[in-house]
Amino acid sequence: MSSEYAISKASPEDASAIASLFAMSWTSPFTQLQFGDIEPATLAASMAPRIVAHMGNPDITFTVARSSETKEVVAVAQWTLPSNSDDERSGNPETDEEKEERQEFEDEAYRRNLPKASNKELIMFCLRRMREVREETLRGTGPCHYLLDNLATHPDHRGRGLASKLIASTLENADKSGHLSFLETASDNEAMRLYKRLGFQEKGSWSIENLNEF
Repeated sequence: MSSEYAISKASPEDASAIASLFAMSWTSPFTQLQFGDIEPATLAASMAPRIVAHMGNPDITFTVARSSETKEVVAVAQWTLPSNSDDERSGNPETDEEKEERQEFEDEAYRRNLPKASNKELIMFCLRRMREVREETLRGTGPCHYLLDNLATHPDHRGRGLASKLIASTLENADKSGHLSFLETASDNEAMRLYKRLGFQEKGSWSIENLNEF
């Protein structure tokens, strides 16, 4: 990556640009099955408030690459960091019941904010199934890990190493602190080659046997 770009932590003012990058990258047939034939701008508008809310969570961070010339956000990586909550620091982690209640509340809030035309049942099924596989895969490794939630680069700026740079900057922090790094992606995602090159290994998988259920 050349000096054409600068890496920095995102701010709430970047939420709309980040949402647009995500919306432009979610173009696979399966994504269209989840969100329907929705315009990227409409999808981005629905995501932007949630991104702002995420930025208020100290356990979630957005790292962006900006064009040095225009200052435009052209690539982004969203990470969930090892928990930094007061309960974790004080040695009083939430109980299984508290975790379940919190997750149900967060899931319902997420569902309510999904675009009206989206396949909400399919989206929520995928969300919960990914969570289950993540917990199964990470069982026995401790509660703290880095999770790469989302990664996107503007089409006009792809092929310049931005995604690799954004991931590597956080992987370095994870390695220094001794934490595992984890991500979830489709098996046909072109980024699989990038992930493997950066050291990620496939440890779990799942599939939907009958899409007609949704």
